[in-house]
Formats: sequence, C-alpha cells, structure tokens
Amino acid sequence: MALPLPGTPIIIDIGSAYVKVGFAGEPSPRFVFPCITGTEKYKAVMVDVNARGMYVGHDVSRMRGVLKIKHPIERGAIMDWDSFYEILNYVFYSLLRIENLSDYPVFYCEPPFMNKETKEYIARLLFETHHVRSLIMMPTPLLSLFSVGLTTGLVIESGDGLTWVCPIINGQMIQHSVQKLPLAGVDVNHNLKNLLMREGINIASSAVDEIIQEIKEKNCYFVLDPNNPSKSNDTFTTPMPDGSTIKIPNNILSQAPEVLFNPGMLGYSTVMNLPDAIITSLRILDNNYWHDLLSHIVFSGGNLSYSGFEERFESELGNVLPQLGSIPRPKPTLIAVKNELIQLQAAEMSKKKNDTCSHCGAYVDLSSGIEHCPSCGGRLALPEIKIDRLSPNGKQGSQKGTCPFCKKDIADISSIFCPYCGRSVEGIKETDVEASEKGKTPAQEFTEYMEASNKVLKFFVPDNLQFTIFNGAAILGSLPSFQNLFITYEQFQSNPELLYRDISDIL
Repeated sequence: MALPLPGTPIIIDIGSAYVKVGFAGEPSPRFVFPCITGTEKYKAVMVDVNARGMYVGHDVSRMRGVLKIKHPIERGAIMDWDSFYEILNYVFYSLLRIENLSDYPVFYCEPPFMNKETKEYIARLLFETHHVRSLIMMPTPLLSLFSVGLTTGLVIESGDGLTWVCPIINGQMIQHSVQKLPLAGVDVNHNLKNLLMREGINIASSAVDEIIQEIKEKNCYFVLDPNNPSKSNDTFTTPMPDGSTIKIPNNILSQAPEVLFNPGMLGYSTVMNLPDAIITSLRILDNNYWHDLLSHIVFSGGNLSYSGFEERFESELGNVLPQLGSIPRPKPTLIAVKNELIQLQAAEMSKKKNDTCSHCGAYVDLSSGIEHCPSCGGRLALPEIKIDRLSPNGKQGSQKGTCPFCKKDIADISSIFCPYCGRSVEGIKETDVEASEKGKTPAQEFTEYMEASNKVLKFFVPDNLQFTIFNGAAILGSLPSFQNLFITYEQFQSNPELLYRDISDIL
C-alpha cells in the first residue's frame, strides 16, 4: 500500500492488547497486531539459520510454542522498555517502511494521567531516535469522544488493562471526576480461566493467555438477567495448538464477562463496578451537567464489544440511577435561544436608481423599472430568493405539496422551483397538516418532549469499538487547522510544557 503525501500524520495507538497504526484521514488502521514480543526459549542449533533477537506481533502468535512471550504494557503502564523500542521499530521500519521519518508528523495516543517523565521520555525517543517531523500526544478518552462528533459526553473506555469513566465538558476532561478501574479485559480472561478450571478444563500450553483471550474475543457475551439465564446444555468446541479440541459449556461464555458488573467474582472487594463508578463520577460534578453527560454516553475499547453489553449496561445503570435523585432538565431559555438562532429573517433591500451593466459596462438608468440593458440586452437584476418565514399559523419549517406541472410530491413547498422539473411553484397551496402540529412552535414541541420523556440515557456506540480511539485521532489529524498544533523538536526543547496543552483551548 502506497504511503500518503509527506506531512500526513502517522497515528500510533499502543494499547495493552493491540497496537493500531495508520495515517490521518483514513477510515481504519492499516495495521493491527498484538502488543506482545517474544524471545527464543532455546539457542539455535540449526546451521545457516539466522534467528532474530526478538519477535513482534503476529510473528509471536505464529511461533508462540517456541518463544517466551512478554506483554510490554500492563494495566496501561510500560513495563518493558526494550520491547517498547522493538514495537516502535517494527511499526516504522517493518510495517510502514518509511525511509525518511522527518517528513511525517506523529499523533501518539496516550492513556489518561500518563506520568510526566514517561510522556516526555516517549517524546524525546520519537524526536531523537526516530527523528520524526513533529509530534502531538492526546489522551484517549478525548479521541473516543471526538470520534462520534461530540465535545461533551461521558466516555466509558475499557481496554485490556484498565477501564476509565471520563466526563468531558466542552472538550475538557474533568480530571477530579475521572474514575480509574483496574477491571478490564485481562480480568475477564482470568475469570474465564477460573471457570474453565472449575469444569475440569485445563489448557496445558505456554501460550494459555493468548488462547484464553482468543476464546473470549470470539465467543463471550452478556445475558440481560444473570439471575435467570437460559437453561441450555449446549457446548462450544474450540481447537488447541496441539491439534486436540476442548468442549466449553455455553453458560461459561456468558459468566466470564460478568466480572465487569460483579468484581466480587474475582475477590475484588474494594473495586467498583461500572454503574457504581458512573454514579461516583457524577456526584462530584454539578448536577446541572448530569443530563448532558447521561444523554451522551460514549463506549470505547474492545472490552465492551461483547454481544448484549449495551442492553445489559442500560439495565444495570438504570437500577442505580435513582441514587442521584432528580436530574435537572435543560432550561427552556436555552432552547429558545437555539430556536431563535435557527430562524432566519429576510432582509429588505432598497432598489437602485441606476447601475452599471455587468455584461457590457454601460451606465443604465433604472428609474423606469427596466430589467434588461438597452445596449446589450443583458439582464440587469438577478431574481431574489425569499427566506422562509413563519407561516400565519405560527409554524415554521418544511411542508409538503404537489408540483402543478409534473405532479410529483415536493417535500418543502417554500422552495421557489420544483426539484424535479425546475419550474416555478411559488404560491402553490399547502397540503393538509396534522391538526396537532399546527398550533405548536418548534420550541414548544421540544420543551414538551423533554418534560414528557423519562428516558435520560442515550448511548453512542461506534461501529468498531476497538478502533474508536484511532478513528478519533484520524479525524483530528486530518484537519489542517489541527495540524498547526503539532510541536517540533526545537519547540519541545525550548518548552516541554507544550506537550500538555489543553484541547479545550483549541475548541
């Protein structure tokens, strides 16, 4: 695949489980591989075979039987810097194969609250070792929110090592209200492994963690009511690396992810579950923000991609939501202001007494009302298009009608021309409008809906939760105005604090 033009930011999202790499403006990552490295268990004894010192990504998965596997990132923290170096080298020189990195900026997706020394060390590594053109580092919850086109919302981000509950208002992460849960994909793996052992299923392999994770990603799911699961004796059969197969009871696949709502299954007595973490986060904030946050809940991370999670989460959160008490509704004044901004008014313009013909340049007297130039015959005045105003019954907006010429239905009779035949349809009669709608203004309709609706929760679920962070970075990185915020090595040397600029200042 060809490289994009120089200056296109490279997106790097290194998570605990997977690494996503691509370029800004692209709909999905070009490369996705496991965030694992491997070294040989035994010394090479074959003649004329050059063994590598370290294997990365899919190469480790293919040779996991003869390699010692390492996970360089655990619970969002870099535990093995040598493996981290190898991953960056693998990205730049084996996958992207960029000859001159000084032509490309780098967009690095960082976890929230990254240690200052670690953040500056990564920046120095990219500048001094790989000589990238420029750099920007942004927290992943902000990117998850921007990926669905929002600047205010409650981000639930759950990956392999950690789960974050991050309220974001106008592009600013409210740090004192953020909840960090050591409850994520690795805990689901641990719970699944325990459940299998209780059934007498013991996976004897050096790559047992990778096998468990693969079973989890492909087969685990949520049930709406865990106290009354469907009684079924079905089993799931999966192959092992040695060619054998194991049979897993179907109920285990639904019990494994329950740890997200019941941490006590693993003995975590002090760790909150997801709904409790949301309640704790909201209680720290002013209650005037509750409605906006609960009506803009964004899911992010591969650990939330289980089938049935959205329905189960809504049920669990709805059970604990009354603990907050009454949730204030948006004030009607704000709605009226918004409606007033939408309503456009036609501008009355005075007619000219004389003008210059735009065709031949002759000076023409317009006092007699002529529309064509007497010298060249060109039209002097363009037809005016009226801006739609409120109709006599007080309702503004599009109403349906029928073109008298082509007899086709028109969605908006306020238009001057028919979109099908192009003839003027100004002044045709309105079709019957429902009586219940005629007496309402837009502000009244919206206000009544807000007062009558009891459902506060609204979820924004991206198509691929695993790529949510990458997609947010790809969108921002493709904006020309945003690319001006990348810092160069000279700027970083003179002022390292530029790495910590708040995105809300940009918005």
